[in-house]
Amino acid sequence: MTRFSPTHLALYAAHYAQHPPRERPHRWQAMVEHVAQEVGATTILDYGCGPAANLARFSAVPVVSYDPAVPVYAEEPAPADLVVCMHMLEHVEPAHVTAVLRHLWSLARVAALVTVSCQPSTKQLPDGTPWHSFVKPPHWWATILAALATPGTCEALPVERPGLEYGCLLRRGTP
Repeated sequence: MTRFSPTHLALYAAHYAQHPPRERPHRWQAMVEHVAQEVGATTILDYGCGPAANLARFSAVPVVSYDPAVPVYAEEPAPADLVVCMHMLEHVEPAHVTAVLRHLWSLARVAALVTVSCQPSTKQLPDGTPWHSFVKPPHWWATILAALATPGTCEALPVERPGLEYGCLLRRGTP
């Protein structure tokens, strides 16, 4: 099962080429560092890092950046102790969400930290399609993400914008 269409990938690549990234600490940096320490992660995979790859630039734990729309980060990643997927899933085409979720979970040796926006974006891709391709409410994400993990091993996380975003920590193993 494919995780993205060539057309969708090209649209994001074109957008990234037109908009240089800003280097700054990731807004979830402190939470990622805390979770990495909590789960004993010595490696992190930033799944859908975008062109700035800011998590890797500012993390105390080694981070591998992965984003298929950014050539320098497009190489298929190896598993990591902690997979971090921050505000990326809303950019996935609806037909490919299940494949992306399965892929990111297959790469998590210990845990996955996921946040997702649950609101439309005012930004657009170069062809005029919405920046957020797949917008669902928090309860939808809670259900679909919990289904990936062992029952009882998905914990909701505090988010800055309740109702507009959802976050959870999925752990491998027993509850």
